[in-house]
Amino acid sequence: MNRLLALAPLTCLLLSANSQAKTDWEKILDNYNMSPQYHSFCHTNETGEVEGSNPHMKVRLASISKLITTYWAMEKLTPEYQYESQFFLKDKHLHIVGDKDPIYSKRKLFFLLSQLNNLGITELDKITFDKNLRVYTNAEGYIGDTLVVTKSRTAANLKDYFHTPDWNKLKLAYANFIKETPQEIIKALEIRESLEDLNLSVKEVSFSEKNPFENDPAAKQSIHLSPKIVKYLKAMNIKSNNYIADEVFDKLGGEKEFDKFIGEKVENWYPNIDIDRTNFDKGSKSIKIFSGSGLPSYKNGQRNDNYATCSIVVKIIEDLNQVMTEYQKSFQQVVAVAGSDIDSSGATKSTIRKRFLSPKLKNVIMAKTGTLFHTSALAGKLSTKSGDKYFGVFHQMRGWKGHAKAAQDEIVQKIIDNSGGGEKVDYNKEFFFPAYEVMR
Repeated sequence: MNRLLALAPLTCLLLSANSQAKTDWEKILDNYNMSPQYHSFCHTNETGEVEGSNPHMKVRLASISKLITTYWAMEKLTPEYQYESQFFLKDKHLHIVGDKDPIYSKRKLFFLLSQLNNLGITELDKITFDKNLRVYTNAEGYIGDTLVVTKSRTAANLKDYFHTPDWNKLKLAYANFIKETPQEIIKALEIRESLEDLNLSVKEVSFSEKNPFENDPAAKQSIHLSPKIVKYLKAMNIKSNNYIADEVFDKLGGEKEFDKFIGEKVENWYPNIDIDRTNFDKGSKSIKIFSGSGLPSYKNGQRNDNYATCSIVVKIIEDLNQVMTEYQKSFQQVVAVAGSDIDSSGATKSTIRKRFLSPKLKNVIMAKTGTLFHTSALAGKLSTKSGDKYFGVFHQMRGWKGHAKAAQDEIVQKIIDNSGGGEKVDYNKEFFFPAYEVMR
């Protein structure tokens, strides 16, 4: 049976009755002088249907888009997927074949430097790389605007980090890297701790259209595997990392491939959505994703924001949970957990770190925030005594977002209270490191 048609009904009594849900929603908005007509709130009820206030209204998604990118990645690549970079060495020429791994960051480069030394590589006349290798040293902490990593930037970063004779500030950066990395990871991945043990000379780095050592039996080959993609997506969602999200989206095929992926699913979920939806232009899609991060894209001078309906987002979250279950994984492995994911390694902290800090709510709320100049949103899953609840809250507004976030927190608390209270999920926060094993 098609899994889309076999989703188990949800025992999702979010509030005492449909009318009460709307009343509570409107009451909360009234407290913050917000008119319900400009906002959308929806949830799954006890029969698995989505209901609420303006559930089929067009809403901008902002960083809620990252949940959709996560869903697509889990469906297309599976939670077990690992990015594989191939390193070919012949004489003193190293060629790297990339896999669009989104985290070729400072920590990854320091790790790889140790690995090259461990393989006996200390002097290179040339490093070349292909179009699928993109090196951005701040990849783990980036929350800025859309970023395109050029071939020249990749070449410069490889030269800076792999040519140790010219290290200056990087000596301190490497010392801090060792200090901040748990000893069990250093030992398991055979990372060299002392600067005196690092020694690699690189004369030049450049892009190469083709692998010069393809089918060359004289070239030695080594493999670098990333962690399973669930760990990448978890780091992405905790920090709302725009760079990782857009790189994953590109890896999956981008805008056109997403249209193909999501079309049949929306039709199965909501056969009559073209009739029920509101605020859409005639002929437009009910969900449109231009970027994996939620940042706007620009075509012919026109801004394009990701959009959908609250009802579609909630179904995506529900189905993401089902996909994770089918692979014997958990939703909390890819989405921030309130009360536990209050900080993370790197320069950028969790976007949910200051919300839902009551001990009663710890490990109960798994959610993604979304904020742009015209949007404040929160969506995710709640673990309650009455079962799992899926929800979305979308405020379409400009200016200060404090009232919107307060309203979101209140409605989430209301859902939990009216569902018998929270039911804590099993969750132990792990230290994230962007490598899986030593290079061989």
